[in-house]
Amino acid sequence: MLMGDISVAELLGRDTEPVYGPEAHGIIKDATVLVTGAGGSIGSEIGRQLRCLGAGNIVYVDNNEYNLYLLERELRGTAALTDDSIVLADVQNLNALSKVLADHRPELVFHAAAVKHLPLLERSPAIAILTNVLGTCNVASASAAHGVKRLVNVSTDKAANPTSILGMTKRLAEIVVRHFASREMLVASVRFGNVFNSRGSFVETFAWQIASGIPVTITDPAMTRYFMTIPQAAGLLIEAAVMANGGDTFILDMGESYSIVNLLQRYVTLSGAQKPKIVFTGARQGEKLHEQLFDGREVAHCTQHPAISRVTVSDGVSLQEIERLCLDAHHEVDFGVLRADLERLVAGDQDLRGRTSPRRYQRRPIRLHRLTRPRPPLGWRRPAPVTVGAEA
Repeated sequence: MLMGDISVAELLGRDTEPVYGPEAHGIIKDATVLVTGAGGSIGSEIGRQLRCLGAGNIVYVDNNEYNLYLLERELRGTAALTDDSIVLADVQNLNALSKVLADHRPELVFHAAAVKHLPLLERSPAIAILTNVLGTCNVASASAAHGVKRLVNVSTDKAANPTSILGMTKRLAEIVVRHFASREMLVASVRFGNVFNSRGSFVETFAWQIASGIPVTITDPAMTRYFMTIPQAAGLLIEAAVMANGGDTFILDMGESYSIVNLLQRYVTLSGAQKPKIVFTGARQGEKLHEQLFDGREVAHCTQHPAISRVTVSDGVSLQEIERLCLDAHHEVDFGVLRADLERLVAGDQDLRGRTSPRRYQRRPIRLHRLTRPRPPLGWRRPAPVTVGAEA
């Protein structure tokens, strides 16, 4: 519900409930599953649906202790925070992740941890890189080292033809997980657009603005966006896990693209609220008027699920180049340099080997390849290599 008696289904004019096939039940039933970003909107809903599907043990990982407090209160009816399956850890910390995976040995990992607010990340690219790129690399490498069978990376439509720091870092995250695909660990990314009632969503903002009697702010009268509900998105993420293979990206069917102005007007009509004043603020840096689900370089393929398409994301960018970018972000290299390097990497320009970091950073002893490649446990065997760029 958004406000009063208005349902998201009414606002969107379509059904919003998730539907599962038998294969999803098969991979979840009695399995140990780990969810990163488990206290967030998508992560917590993934957890709810995993419980409905009969997961044997669910490990909830988040770097926000209040999110974990709310999560355990929902799960247990109390919030003592003594349950070992509720874990306070940051995906930027490989050692912490490795310990969690070694302790719980999950068969399936859903990686939903991310920073996602576009305007903030335009001013803080280092944070975006360290969480969205290095964090994904840490999750993927720790998962490979500790026997995870399936890894699903939560992406965004902003990764298609990215123009923002958010989109570029999530695009690199898709490339990162593809590098870790093997016969031992099936891997996929899942790309989708906006979700209603997610924390910090603009729908939540304009509902609050209307209730407060202040002008509603919209960036541009022509702006459109794709929408789905949190349960829909989480349900299709679980369905996509069934099809995880060689690191392809799956695109969820978001339905039609909605005009933000028309959506606002429909909301006002359904709620019976007084028509608000609208202030158009102009598109912000990196923001698109119309989001895309597919990159112009990508060819969409059908899957066995009618609401999920598949594209193969190029993995022409090496992990070493991505690690170099993360090292610069760690040392807080000038944000203009970070943005330029992000743009070159996303465009497939691999000519970064000749660029050196500023002198003051060259003496630092950090080696990111050690952070992103943990020592495997005793008895672990290196996966067979996969063919670069091959169709899964």
